[in-house]
Amino acid sequence: MVFLVMNLHLERLADRGIDQLFIVPTLEYVWRDNNTEQQETWDEKLCQEAHVILEAERLAAEEAILRRQVVADELELVKQDERKKYKNKYLPIPNTAIPTETIIIPSAYAMNKLHNGEYCELYYFTHQGLAKDESSFPSLDNDALTLTKLDNGTHSFIALASAKAKASLDKDKDLSWEEVGQANLCMINAMRQCEWASVCFQMHINLWLAIETHAWRHDTSPFNKAALLTYEACVCQLWHTTIGSLASFDLTIL
Repeated sequence: MVFLVMNLHLERLADRGIDQLFIVPTLEYVWRDNNTEQQETWDEKLCQEAHVILEAERLAAEEAILRRQVVADELELVKQDERKKYKNKYLPIPNTAIPTETIIIPSAYAMNKLHNGEYCELYYFTHQGLAKDESSFPSLDNDALTLTKLDNGTHSFIALASAKAKASLDKDKDLSWEEVGQANLCMINAMRQCEWASVCFQMHINLWLAIETHAWRHDTSPFNKAALLTYEACVCQLWHTTIGSLASFDLTIL
């Protein structure tokens, strides 16, 4: 095809009276010039296509890295949630011998109440309450619901474990001085385990010390002694109820 075009140009140039000695070099120059331009255009096109391919590969590689990072972040969040939900599986175990003294562990119901920042009756932290929880066999159906009658007369479904806990409950004001002393010490340790702020359980310590050293504590009148226990029971429950509200107060200010 190239030779056919060249012959055609030779015939046209020869018809115009141009010497054939100049025709061939002239056509060769024109062909080389056009061929060079076409080669440059073709090379530029190939370069652009290669650049597009490289850019697409780079974007695909970055997208793959981002996808892997997203998957890794999601897995890490799942692991963090699992560590929070089942933290006992990930807690460090100290290299110590088996304890020889009695380990006091409050009931799951009491610990859950404290963990949620809710009020929990002192009975669950007395020796009697701890012994009763220790002697009772755990039920696999404690998370099941049971129908119960509330204080206002209405019926509602509550957790079976909660119903069991309330079945044999002694109110705080009905506890003896000895039982209140037992319960306060155990409850303060449980509050520490549930990561309460130090100022909170320090308030309970100061309140109990204030009541123990109050003049009525050693009064001959049983009514004055009972009044102190009733006061502690009422004020502690009110303190838990008002935490986080404008009505919150300091337990130690009598």
